This record gives sequence, C-alpha cells and structure tokens, in this order.
Amino acid sequence: MGEGDSASAKVPERAERLGPVVGASQIVGAAIVILALLAVLAALAIGRAFAVPVILAFLLSLVFSGPCRWLRRKGIPEAVTAAAIVLSLVAGLTASTAILAIPASEWIEDAPRVAQQVERKLKDISGVAAAVAEADRRIEEATTGAADGAEDPVEVVIEDTSGPLTTVAVGAPMIVAQTLFVLILTFFMLASGNLFYERLVSVLPRFADKKRAIQIAYDVEREVSRYLLAITCVNAGLGVIVGVSLGLLGMPNPLAFGLLAFGMNFVPFVGAVIGVIVSFGVALVSLPTLFDALTVAGIYLALTVIEGQVVTPWLVGRHLSLNTVVILISVAFWAWLWSVMGMIMAVPLLVTFRVLCSHIEALKPIGEFLSGPRR
Repeated sequence: MGEGDSASAKVPERAERLGPVVGASQIVGAAIVILALLAVLAALAIGRAFAVPVILAFLLSLVFSGPCRWLRRKGIPEAVTAAAIVLSLVAGLTASTAILAIPASEWIEDAPRVAQQVERKLKDISGVAAAVAEADRRIEEATTGAADGAEDPVEVVIEDTSGPLTTVAVGAPMIVAQTLFVLILTFFMLASGNLFYERLVSVLPRFADKKRAIQIAYDVEREVSRYLLAITCVNAGLGVIVGVSLGLLGMPNPLAFGLLAFGMNFVPFVGAVIGVIVSFGVALVSLPTLFDALTVAGIYLALTVIEGQVVTPWLVGRHLSLNTVVILISVAFWAWLWSVMGMIMAVPLLVTFRVLCSHIEALKPIGEFLSGPRR
C-alpha cells in the first residue's frame, strides 16, 4: 500500500473522530442560545416596569425621528421639534383622558348593575336561565328539607369594599410616572438627533460594518415609522366613523366609543373583539331592544372587518406584509409577558425583528417565514 492509499485511509478515521465532537459542539451552542433567550425573557418579565417605557419611547422616537431630521435640514433645531412633538402628545393624552374619564368611570362603577340588566334582557328571549334558576331553587328546597332538625348554620358574609375604581386609583401613580418617563425619554431621544447613529458607527471597526449598521438602523426606522403612522391614520379614521355611526344609532357618549375604537384597534384581532363586546353591553343597557344592541355590535364589527381586511392591507400591505398567524402568536405572547402594553407593541416589535432578519444572512429564512403572502 502506497503513501497515497494510507493518507486516503486516514481521512475517514479523522472524520469519524471529528464527527461526534462537531455534533456535541453544535448541541452545546444551541443550548447556550436557548438559555440566553430564556434569560432575556426572564429579565423582560421581571423588569417590565422599566423595559416597557424604554421600548415604547424607542418606538415613538423611530416614528418622529424622520420629521425631526427633515425639519433640521430646514433650519429648525431638533430640540424645538422634539418639544413640539412631546407637547402635542401630552395634549392628545390629556384630551383623550378627559373625554374617556367620566364614561369609563361610569361603566366601571355600574358594571354589576349593567350585568344584571344584560342578564334580565337576555332572559326574556331564552328560557335557559329560568330553567337553571328553577332547578337551583328545587335543589335548595330539597337540601333544606333534608336538613330539618339540624342546627341552622351561621352564614358569614365578608364584604369586599375594594371596587374596580379603587384598583384603578391604586395603579394610577405608577401609570402617570411611566407616562412621564416615556415622554421625557422620547424628548431626549429626538433632541439628540443622529447621536445614536454616530456612536453606533464609531464603535464598529470596519467600514463595511459601519455601512451595514447604518443601513439596518435606517431601514428599521423607515419601516416601523411607516407602519405606525399608517396604522395611526387608519385608526383615527375608524374612530371617527365608529363614533358617528354609533351616535346616529342613539348610543350615549359616541365620542368615547370613537376613542375606544381608535385605541383598541392598535391591538390586532383582540382590540376589535373587545370593542364589539363593550359596545354590545352598553347598547343592551342603553337602547330599548335586543335588536338595537345587535345592530350596534354588528355595525362596529362590520367597520372593523372592512378596516382590517380592505383598508389596512391596501395602505400597509403594499410596503409591509406580515404572516397573520405570526401576528396572532406575537400578540398573545407579548400580552402574556407585558399585558395590555405588550399587545400594543407586539406588531411594531415584530416589524423591527423582521427587518433585522432581512439584513442578516443567517436569519433570512426566519424573515421569509414572518412575511405574509406576496401582493
């Protein structure tokens, strides 16, 4: 056997020795990645009081950084534009809170009475509740009769004095503090201009990496701001149409329902369901017949379906299309992690991640999976 034959015979032996080592290193690497992801999720869950305002401020800065940059080229400093934007946000939040405060407090305070009225109206068209009540009464009579002669038990009633408004009042200081933190952080992010991009470029060693990082940053900014601005305009139009329509149907506080539709529609799927349920419950109490309440809920549902299936895909889908199943999973995941604010930020975060995947070669298959159907 020659030297060539002996060398060729050694190659399979080396491959056999290296095979288990390579497989083990891949398993260890995958385990490290999984542990790192779990650690990040745990940190986000534990530090939600800090993480949610920071990420929300980051998303707001992405939305308004383009206008700030354009006005700077016109000679207006970023600090002036940032102050105007933050003051506009404060005015909008104050007006919305003032409009929603009174009807929302009435709805929360009257929730037990509303539930009783809803049950009474539904009982008129269904004999199920009456049959259940009658069966419960007979069981109670039979139980009482079987226990004759025994000493009557002493019933202890513990009254819960804490209502929904008390819960809201307890959580209000934290909400106000986080809102102020978001506004202040947004102001400084916008006022700093391109400082973040300049620092990002300065820490990267190679020119190709600098160019790629800037491209990714601008693409994320453009896609997220385009999505949020388009969705905000669509939701504003939906809120106006819902408010006018429900006002024509005789609903009380139509402006509040318009704001409800505007805010809830930032949450895909779930927001529309909540709006339909709330409008149906209020209509069932406020309007004379069940048919009127069903009409209100049907109109609300029809408007949100038209918005979700026609208007939004036409305006947003031409530039940005996402997998519907992935959107639903994302909303459920962030709702589990961060409650209501997680649902609101779920789609912008998904858009950000999809843009990042489109620029990283190893993550491009994930980006394709996150994308919706080609239009």
